[in-house]
Amino acid sequence: MKLHKSKGFTILELLVVIAVVGILAAVAIYSLNITRSMSRDSKRVSDVSVVRAALTQYWLQKASYPTSDAVNLGAAGANADVLGGNGFSAREQAIEPIFLQQLPVGPKGGEYYRYHGSAGGYSMSFTTERQTAYGPAGTYYAHSSGVDKVDQEY
Repeated sequence: MKLHKSKGFTILELLVVIAVVGILAAVAIYSLNITRSMSRDSKRVSDVSVVRAALTQYWLQKASYPTSDAVNLGAAGANADVLGGNGFSAREQAIEPIFLQQLPVGPKGGEYYRYHGSAGGYSMSFTTERQTAYGPAGTYYAHSSGVDKVDQEY
């Protein structure tokens, strides 16, 4: 009696291939999520640097910082669309010179950088998802003197 060998995969071979493909897909998705969160953090760090530079230019011309209670920069209805000669204001109310034509908003929908300040200083908060140059994931505050985890009152 002759054994007939079929031309196909056994169930065991198919299960092994499916498991390997599943593991590779899971690793790819995990890596993609890490890359996306790192990209969002890079945008946050860049945005904060841009706003800090504009605030420095404002201070150099005005010898003070914009005075404001807590405001979400760039949020609809916050009247904080641009940084002009009169501080943060709606675009149509901005006074020359314009230090920052478009205030950046966070990379996720509904995410804004929160600013409060007086003539003597400011604090602008933002939150990172992963390790950055500033340290581990968490909420940070940008000031004229740098970035740290302390929300200074002005």
